[in-house]
Amino acid sequence: MKFSIQKNGFLGIDQGVSFETSYLKARSIIVPFGMEAHVSYGAGTRNGPKAIIKASHQLNENDEQSFAKTYKSGLATLNFTAIPKDPAKALSLLTAMTRQISADGKFPVILGGEHTLTAGAVEGVSKLYQDLTVVHFDAHLDLRKQYRDSRYSHASALRRVMENKSIRKLVQIGIRSASEVDEEIGYLKAQKSRIKTFWAWETPAPKRVLDEIPTKDVYLTFDVDAFDPSIMPSTGTPEPGGLQWWQTLKILESIFRSKNVVGADVVELAPMKNFPGPDFMAAKLVYKLINYKFSRR
Repeated sequence: MKFSIQKNGFLGIDQGVSFETSYLKARSIIVPFGMEAHVSYGAGTRNGPKAIIKASHQLNENDEQSFAKTYKSGLATLNFTAIPKDPAKALSLLTAMTRQISADGKFPVILGGEHTLTAGAVEGVSKLYQDLTVVHFDAHLDLRKQYRDSRYSHASALRRVMENKSIRKLVQIGIRSASEVDEEIGYLKAQKSRIKTFWAWETPAPKRVLDEIPTKDVYLTFDVDAFDPSIMPSTGTPEPGGLQWWQTLKILESIFRSKNVVGADVVELAPMKNFPGPDFMAAKLVYKLINYKFSRR
């Protein structure tokens, strides 16, 4: 599979920074994947990747915690690709993309799009990393057997992930919504040996999270509605009582420092017209993930 690269992708050239954009030399590959086959409340996640990339052009190149020039680790952004309307075919496409990126020794960062895409991304990286823990930031469990007659709903995203035999454990953080519909709570209870849920009101210390991750290799999926809607209103299914910025970053940094994060996605941003703040926040989150992956404080 051959990839084409955007000339002015994530971070861009607005800061006047010269950084490596070729696929061959980049260590992080940004994959815009605006899949939006099923939404249940607010729509617009298909526009998330473009908004994140646009907002990233306003980022400062230095990380304020480490002072690292994170872009020097090598960033490349794939061109937007046509996404099949059939969700199974869309997931197969993303699986092929992430499998290739992982096989090439690079760090895939997928920009969504709806949360459904995570199953495809995890399937791709698990071809190379076959003993994985998935760390899941979200307001919702996303463990329904199906939702609105579809197995490929965002409400079933992590249920599909857990069908992957390479996943030893799922660790969920920030959850504050659950349902008996479509066997969600029943499945959570039945899988208690494979799933650890930190509810939003628990505010776990980073060490508690790390203690629940049994594998060296980790895939990270981050639904932006994990954040409280006071700081992240631009999402289709907001829930009150969410996570705050620095609280979240402390957990993320500890995971990256202690484990080998092999891939990540940031999903469910639904941009709001004339309201760029949440887009910028999502872009900074992506840049933080790359910084934690390749920089040392």
